[in-house]
Amino acid sequence: MTGMVGSVTRQRYDELVKLGRDWVETMSSVQWQLGDAATEIEPMRPYGGTNPSGSEELFTVSEAIRMFAEDVGLAYSTVRDYRWVASRWPKEHRRADVSHTIHKILASLPDERERFEAVNNPPANPRGGTPRWTHDSAKRIVGWKVDTPESVQEKVDAIHDLAADDQVAARVATDFLRRPAVASKAMADGTARHAVNEAQFDQFRQQVQYGQEEAAPQLDQLRRMEHNTDLAARGRLPGGAVWACAS
Repeated sequence: MTGMVGSVTRQRYDELVKLGRDWVETMSSVQWQLGDAATEIEPMRPYGGTNPSGSEELFTVSEAIRMFAEDVGLAYSTVRDYRWVASRWPKEHRRADVSHTIHKILASLPDERERFEAVNNPPANPRGGTPRWTHDSAKRIVGWKVDTPESVQEKVDAIHDLAADDQVAARVATDFLRRPAVASKAMADGTARHAVNEAQFDQFRQQVQYGQEEAAPQLDQLRRMEHNTDLAARGRLPGGAVWACAS
């Protein structure tokens, strides 16, 4: 329906967004307070000295934070994270209009000055209006993978993640190569073209091994393919193609 967002009118949606931002601000305030309390109980300790391993969480520190987490009814990992975020953001550099979650993402920026400048300069809002931080825009700043890919590289990275398994990758590659435009662009890449030629040669060699009755003529063809593959690798055949195919 025109003017609807989900099951509510645009006007009601805008009202809920305003309320939601107020709730997030209240929730963030509580998260900051818990982080500050945990930091007061156990201030962050620098690396080195009696703790050369690089791990700040000494046994006595983790036990005190764990006790505090249990006594207030939260998970130890949650309070530990609040404490770390609070340590990365002195009170004068925190933004009430930026959620605690965004502060947590930006806290990964190692340079203190860059971190404090970043939170004050949100990127453009993709839907227009006042610039405002989103999870993905903050993740782009720190170099993390985003939840909703937008650029070509982000989409490629997402596909790589989904196709990490070789069986899945092979299925995806096969489906994509059935698209003429994709196959053409793929074969324009020298490395990809050479890999296809090598795979073609390996498959043909396997066919020869299992076809003993036709071994003699096929071995001759195999030698020609191997020779042409070598020439292709050296760039001496047009387009790097193998001028033989399995029969």
